[in-house]
Amino acid sequence: MFRFFAVLLVIGAFVGALYFSGNALEAWETPKEKPAATPKLPKPKGKPKRRAQPVSNPVRHPKPAKKAAPAKPKPSWLVELNTVCRRGKAESATFERPSSPQGAVRALKRAIRLNTRMNDRTAALVDRSGNAAAAAQIRRLYHQDEALLQRALSATEQGRYKQLPGVARSLLTVAKAENNVFARLGAADCTVSSADLQL
Repeated sequence: MFRFFAVLLVIGAFVGALYFSGNALEAWETPKEKPAATPKLPKPKGKPKRRAQPVSNPVRHPKPAKKAAPAKPKPSWLVELNTVCRRGKAESATFERPSSPQGAVRALKRAIRLNTRMNDRTAALVDRSGNAAAAAQIRRLYHQDEALLQRALSATEQGRYKQLPGVARSLLTVAKAENNVFARLGAADCTVSSADLQL
């Protein structure tokens, strides 16, 4: 679902440019008030009191260290799944902000290609996990996210830009559900923090 960030970047940048005529978004924010100065507290008079030093126990016997259980090797499907997700994150990080309607269409098409490829690869690996419920759920979620990305592309191509924020919110809902599935499977590299799943 990290690939959604490439799509959200496209949507956010393009809608921002549309509504604010290309001006920096910070220029439209309300000015922040400067914090009021806090008065200085008077310094205490007199000498500071000395604290009594704790008496140390000179004889200490170290506790024997507990032997750590050997790490259980991860199943091959999980190792492969994390590797695929790391590569997808690296690729989605190369996406640039579009500066025109044509650029937004190109960026969305690129994001859709990445999303489809990632969905196919990760769904096949989740199938290998043997967790039939997770595999079925991830395929349902992928079907939803692919349909939403097509809606975003169609709206952008037809100039219906006001629909994009609603599509972005729906994509985030699907991304949160996908994030939960990957977290339950132990695929840490396929998840993102909850702070990253905010619009």
